Amino acid sequence: MDEGSTEQSKTEVNTLLQTSSASVQHKTPSRLKNVLAFAVCCFLNLVLSCAFSILGPFFPIEAAQKGVSSTLIGSIVSASPFCVVILSPFFGYYGSSIGVRFMLLISTLVLGLSFSLFGLVSKIGEEGGTFIAICIILRLFHGTGTAMFFTSSYALSTALYPKNIGLVMGLLEVAAGMGFAIGPAVGSGLYELGGFLLPFVVIGACPLFLLVPLYIFLPDSDIPVQRLSSRAVCTLLRSFPMLCIALCNVLALAALGFFTSTFSPFLVNKLHISLPHVGLVFLAGPALYMLAALVAGPLSDKFGTRPFIICGLFICAAGYFLVGPADFIASPRLWLTIVSFTAIGFGAALTFVPAYADLLNIAKSLDTGYNLESLTTVVSGIISSALSCGDMLGPFVGGVLTDYLDFQTSAVIFGEILLAQGLLVLLLTLVERRVST
Repeated sequence: MDEGSTEQSKTEVNTLLQTSSASVQHKTPSRLKNVLAFAVCCFLNLVLSCAFSILGPFFPIEAAQKGVSSTLIGSIVSASPFCVVILSPFFGYYGSSIGVRFMLLISTLVLGLSFSLFGLVSKIGEEGGTFIAICIILRLFHGTGTAMFFTSSYALSTALYPKNIGLVMGLLEVAAGMGFAIGPAVGSGLYELGGFLLPFVVIGACPLFLLVPLYIFLPDSDIPVQRLSSRAVCTLLRSFPMLCIALCNVLALAALGFFTSTFSPFLVNKLHISLPHVGLVFLAGPALYMLAALVAGPLSDKFGTRPFIICGLFICAAGYFLVGPADFIASPRLWLTIVSFTAIGFGAALTFVPAYADLLNIAKSLDTGYNLESLTTVVSGIISSALSCGDMLGPFVGGVLTDYLDFQTSAVIFGEILLAQGLLVLLLTLVERRVST
């Protein structure tokens, strides 16, 4: 080998080593940035859930002092999830045009500002009409930010960790469950400390402070997505498996929301529990929800999503039959009610957490011609809409049923709905396996 060839070989080797070294140096901070970006998304999910549950202890009292009826108070609170139901599919469809990165940053800004400004509504005079209008407008802005955040954060998280979607969803739901659990306590404490304004300023400031680290940690380039054609979207929305699993999400969240307007009177009047103990009972459901979310995520990645969804629906149905319990089973007992309530929280997490990965699997199987990243934005919009639809329907259905029936009978009816959905998903799964073989 001549001297020129040797020098050329050395040059090529050095170039290769430099390239490899640069690649390693590039990948390590990139991996760290991904972890930090996901961690910020989890914390924002906690703050968002806390912001939703924080209203319960004191906002109805403040609104009632301004002459607002219970129906209108419910309408004000429901304005945000209603907006999410309507706008999530829109942001899912146009997420590719807006950009997932940009949408996540803007949603964080909107959430922080809208929630902070909501604390100023107590300064409005005694005229109920102005108070109601401003409250609804701010809640609609909050709902817009929530729809953007859920759609973009789900899409970003699954793009960062496409092989661990179950684990990603599980961690996001653990953060959400923690926010729901601590929200009322945090809200009450801050309200006692500084009045109506302080809880909203403190919670609203959290997203605003996280804007800079979120901007730093997000991937430098946006997720490479294409906007789906109208035909591809119609294919997804016309798919019976897609609609069936989306309905599972609605029912899983409604199963938790059902108790918002119905459980306290039953515990106090039927089981004769004091109000402080009622608060402790209400913590049991979210606690088991968080535990199940942590377990269901990684296990569904390993063993498949459908068994967990079906088991979750059946566990929720059994919990609803026993939480009263039904007249034909037994008379009301405190221990049985608590165990059943925790089982419902456990079953709801088993149903909801694996559903996102299941919907993505269905979307990929429909052969729309689009890559996974493009499908995630649309599926994120669908699941975000289903989540908020369940948040709205749970308290509404529970309230309507208990207006005409007692709590036990209402719970049995809802349990029958969950049981029917579980059987439907089981049948769907058996048919899909038969067709595939």
